[in-house]
Amino acid sequence: MKFPVISFEQPIGTLLLTIMSVPQLIKISKADPRKYDAISMETIGGIQREPSSKRIIEIARYAETVDATFPTPILLALEEGTYELDGDFLIIKEEKVADIVDGQHRVLGLGKSGVDENFIIPVVFLLNVTEEQKALIFATINGKQTKVPASLIYDLFGVTKTRSPQKTAHEIARALNSTSSSPWHRRLKMLGKKTPGSTESLSQGTFVKFLLPHISSDPVNDMDVLKRGKTPRPRNQCIFNEYFLNEQDSVILKILMNVFKAVQQTWPDEWENPNISILTKTTGFAGIMKALPVLVGKGKSERNLSLEYFAKIFYTVREELERKNIRLTSDDFPPSASSEHELQKIIENIAGKI
Repeated sequence: MKFPVISFEQPIGTLLLTIMSVPQLIKISKADPRKYDAISMETIGGIQREPSSKRIIEIARYAETVDATFPTPILLALEEGTYELDGDFLIIKEEKVADIVDGQHRVLGLGKSGVDENFIIPVVFLLNVTEEQKALIFATINGKQTKVPASLIYDLFGVTKTRSPQKTAHEIARALNSTSSSPWHRRLKMLGKKTPGSTESLSQGTFVKFLLPHISSDPVNDMDVLKRGKTPRPRNQCIFNEYFLNEQDSVILKILMNVFKAVQQTWPDEWENPNISILTKTTGFAGIMKALPVLVGKGKSERNLSLEYFAKIFYTVREELERKNIRLTSDDFPPSASSEHELQKIIENIAGKI
């Protein structure tokens, strides 16, 4: 295969920049994960981490969306003897000779996707670098990355014009945080950062994380379908999906307002003391949100999603906790998924009996 290239120099040596189609990229590249040999107790293999199936699937699905873009070059390394330079052209002699230094999951995800030769990817080649150099480059690139806060990611969906589950979840979080009558008024850490001197106790990202599955079980796909001017298929297992599809986001907001006003009225002291109680922190919030399918499902069947309906349930939950001498503190509910599950089950059991 022959590629036109632009060469440039950096301290490590000469690099070559080119573009190629996804099938060409798949054909020439290879990933060599580093592995641990339990017998010799030595690490062996290349520089790459073990690929994540989940990440590969996410990238494959994203590559097929209407807004898919991969503007950052894949970094490949070529050993001497596997290539030739002919003026401004790079000739690669065989398949699977270019080691992936950075971009393993993008390459594997694109390979798993349904994209064809019309999908073009930028690629940078390192020539004749040692294993030590490849390892150092990989460690530096991946070890120095700063993860973007989830709160900022979700907040950016508010900039988009097209409806999407992510945008709806963000707008609901923003509305609850900015409405003076809301129990969450000025209680969410927007963009994930706490305002100095405030009572903010839950991040915007956490709020959206636990709300989003109730709106859609596949928000990425639904967003893509909507951008194509089509209607997403119903997600009947998601309690708020019908409202989203009918553009009744205000109904979702009203239900959540009723739920958390009921919580606030049932535990007023705990609600106002996030330094002591888990109620407005991740553990308490997650436990309540995970129990919502049972609460809202029963309320729908009874045609009653009022504040009074939820208050009756939570008041009974409070009585049950007091009877068992369980407090809504980190002593009885330490931060963990199991504590969230424990609170969820307590609420669901009460809801099932009322």
